[in-house]
Amino acid sequence: MSGNSAFWIDFDEARTAVTTLVELAHDEPDERPPCVLLVGQSGMGKTSILRETQRRIALDFPEPADWGEARYEPMLRTVIPSGSTALKINLTLLWKQGWPITGKTHRIADLKVVELLRRQRTRLVGIDNVHAILTAGGRARRDTLDAFRFLMSEGNVPMVVAGLDVAADIFAEDVELAYRSIIVRLNPWAPGEASQRLIRVLAHGMQLIEPDRLAEPEIAEFLWRHSLGVTGNFKRLLHWGQKVARRHGRECVEFADIREAAGLLPGHPAR
Repeated sequence: MSGNSAFWIDFDEARTAVTTLVELAHDEPDERPPCVLLVGQSGMGKTSILRETQRRIALDFPEPADWGEARYEPMLRTVIPSGSTALKINLTLLWKQGWPITGKTHRIADLKVVELLRRQRTRLVGIDNVHAILTAGGRARRDTLDAFRFLMSEGNVPMVVAGLDVAADIFAEDVELAYRSIIVRLNPWAPGEASQRLIRVLAHGMQLIEPDRLAEPEIAEFLWRHSLGVTGNFKRLLHWGQKVARRHGRECVEFADIREAAGLLPGHPAR
């Protein structure tokens, strides 16, 4: 992908995560398929990894010639509304599968999801922002975990759930899900060469003028310190730095523009 808004950052860290998920989709279903927990701070690229995984799985498993009119989804990727129960989870998955939601659907939603997962040959189910539904307390959390367990066992399909680090902590409290889980953790970027490498790729991808200059040590250290090592914050600083430069009648982003852009980030005075 290209452009200022989104593009694939093909680094070892992201490539390894995508490879893990794609390989999972290639495994033949067994009686106890695993669940991958893709966790990390907000803005670390979890959603981009899910999108890239979905793209590659679609290439690896093209729609059969005799498929018919049903929606073909080798990877089912969705966000579940916060405060969800098992019913909301199943209804959301049915909607993503292209199944019409009616009054009667509520009574058979869980069984219908399982039926369609098998009939539509779904290789992987991906649920993004999972922390939003797991941080609910008491019965709601238990209901959510039970729904995941049911989908993996009865639907016989591996899952990937992406969210903040707290999601891994919650899964660890459930004996069965902890045993069946694989954790892929995206850590913040370290200062120095790692951050410089990221800045260079981002600046090139955003088509900034003289992108390598923005990865020089002084600017890179400033970007790292004000981004807290989070991929999305690096992108945000560079993007707003470009806006500031244009506001001053320039296309080339200067260090002063980056400094001014940093003041737009929440919590800047505390940095």
